[in-house]
Amino acid sequence: MTQELKERIMHFDNNSDPFMRYNHVQLTNIDDGFAQVEVPLSEIHLNCWGSPHGGILFTLSDVACGMAILTTRMEACVTVSGTIDCVNAGPASGKLIATGRVQKAGGKLVFCDSEIRDETGKLITTGHTVMY
Repeated sequence: MTQELKERIMHFDNNSDPFMRYNHVQLTNIDDGFAQVEVPLSEIHLNCWGSPHGGILFTLSDVACGMAILTTRMEACVTVSGTIDCVNAGPASGKLIATGRVQKAGGKLVFCDSEIRDETGKLITTGHTVMY
């Protein structure tokens, strides 16, 4: 990936995507077939038990995978299926960091894996996404 393309993708997603802006999700790093996104946890991200809501966990996984795919294809993609496994409880504060990695890009479908960790590196979720 060229530096120009990297800057274009970083600028687009951090400044133009209303969903990411509303949820405070920031694209922080990309490379060929890889993306990292982060969210500073706040009250809007927590469920009634004070843990990160499954919706923000799935969002982070989905966005990280979609951005990883974008680095390889430079075309819009949509989620066909996605799963996350919650391995540990997430923190009530701090930051969550999600990574997405392209595992296989076929003719139309792309398969991607994700992880979400807290600031200490503790694994919170693992995930798998298929996008078209």
